[in-house]
Amino acid sequence: MHKFASSLRRLTTDRNKFGPCRLRCFSQLAERQSTVESTGGVPIIPAFDYSPPPYVGPTADEILRKRKEFLSPSMFYFYKKPLNVVHGKMQYLFDENGRRYLDGFGGIATVNCGHCHPEVVQAIINQVNTIQHSTILYLNHCIADFAAALADKLPGELKVVFFTNSGTEANELALMMARLYTGCQDIISLRNAYHGNAAGTMGATAQSNWKFNIVQNGVHHAINPDPYRGAFGSDGEKYAKDVDDLIQFGTSGHVAGFIFEAIQVNYFLYNYQNKMNYMQSRMS
Repeated sequence: MHKFASSLRRLTTDRNKFGPCRLRCFSQLAERQSTVESTGGVPIIPAFDYSPPPYVGPTADEILRKRKEFLSPSMFYFYKKPLNVVHGKMQYLFDENGRRYLDGFGGIATVNCGHCHPEVVQAIINQVNTIQHSTILYLNHCIADFAAALADKLPGELKVVFFTNSGTEANELALMMARLYTGCQDIISLRNAYHGNAAGTMGATAQSNWKFNIVQNGVHHAINPDPYRGAFGSDGEKYAKDVDDLIQFGTSGHVAGFIFEAIQVNYFLYNYQNKMNYMQSRMS
C-alpha cells in the first residue's frame, strides 16, 4: 500500500510538472486543426520574408491564346484555367497576382532544384561573364572538372561521363551503346515505365498515353515488381522468373540490356491523371 501511495504521489507530481506543457501542445494541435478547417481544408504555408516584383507581362488568357495558336497541341497543360507562373524564389513560386505556391513538382518529375538560389545565380553570372558557350572540339576546364566531380561520386569502375541534354537523350544513348557493345538488339524494360518520348525510348516506355502508333521493336516489358499493387505482391522470385521467361521465349536468349527506374514517378502521375479523368467523367 505504501508503494502504491508513493507511486501515486510521483504520478501526481509528474502530471503537475508536465500537465501545462501537454495542455499547451494539445491546444497548439487544436489551433492548427482549426486553422486548416477555417481555410477550407487547405493548410496555410509558412511565412516567407520575400515579395516578388510587380508583374507587368501578359495575362494568363493572353498566354493561353498564343499557346493555342503557335504551339503544338501536344504541349498540354494542367487545369481548365492553368496557372501562370511568373516568378520563383527558393522553394516557392508566384503567379501573376503575387500569390505564393510551394513548389513540389519542379517543372518535371525528375528535377526540383528550387528557384533563384543566390549561390546558383551567382555561379551562372560568373560563368556567363567569362565564356557563355564553347565546344568539346577545344579545351575548357569546366567540363573536365565537372566530369571528374561526378565520377568521384560513382561506385566501382564507373568513371567515364557522357553529358547529354535531357533524360530522353541520355536513355537513347544508353540503349544505342548497349546494343552496339553487345551486338544484341533486345532490351528488357518494365511495365508502367517511362524512359522518354523519342523513337528508341518510346519503345522502352510502357504507358499507352506516352506512346504513338509507330514501329517500336526490340523491347520486351516485364511485370513491374510492385510490392503494393503488383501481380505477385512482394514475391521477388516470381518477378525474376517473369524476366527469365521473357528472355527465354521472347528473345534469342541474349539481350543488350535491362533498363528500369528506381522509382516509377510517371506511373504515379499517370494513375493519378486517369483517376481524375474518371472522376470528372462520372461527375459530368
